Amino acid sequence: MRLKILKSANDALRALTEQVIEKMDKQKFSPFHLALSGAGTAQALFRLWAKEYRERMAWEQLRFYWVDERCVAPDDEESNFKHADELLFRPLDIPLYHIHRIHGEKEPELEARHYSELIKWELPGYACYPRFDCIILGVGEDGHTASIFPACPQLLTEDACYVVSQHPVSGQKRITMTGKLILNAKAIMLPVLGETKVIILQKVINDTDDSCLPASYIVKRATDLTIFTDLPVSLE
Repeated sequence: MRLKILKSANDALRALTEQVIEKMDKQKFSPFHLALSGAGTAQALFRLWAKEYRERMAWEQLRFYWVDERCVAPDDEESNFKHADELLFRPLDIPLYHIHRIHGEKEPELEARHYSELIKWELPGYACYPRFDCIILGVGEDGHTASIFPACPQLLTEDACYVVSQHPVSGQKRITMTGKLILNAKAIMLPVLGETKVIILQKVINDTDDSCLPASYIVKRATDLTIFTDLPVSLE
């Protein structure tokens, strides 16, 4: 795990982006399979890409997937796809066949199985398991990552690539990547921004007991993971 502390949120997102570009360059013209997250940090990243990286990134090389998705229609305000589509895909004219969305409006269990099969077909394998070139994760104030919440730690070791999870407060169903698939990625990038995340980030990177913190579980086990933050945290 590497920790990069930048002066501002945008600087942290720029540093993350430069690392993505560097990894894309190493693959030259081969498709680069990238899994996106949702929520505010992801939306800030999409705005930055559309504004500052229109000419800098090899968009034709990218293939887009999702870490997780809420079980809602694609035009719902809670849809992760909706925000990526409005802020990134349409402004940059990304071809539809380069975008592999999770169909949150479909029956959750069936869609989780379908999406698992889709990535097995689309992605190269590693250790007999699909492997993303890069996964951009997030972390919640409760220590969840993807839609793997502290109440469902079994999803960290689940063999399936995508499964159905449930938000512990709202009860909303979500389709999420599992811990096993996350840890199989070539690279994991974790932007953690804003003062509300300082306590959980400090705990994630230093907590010796990660039994109930999915984000800590991933951080401690990933072979190539970088945290990008604007927060005054330290490794103890």
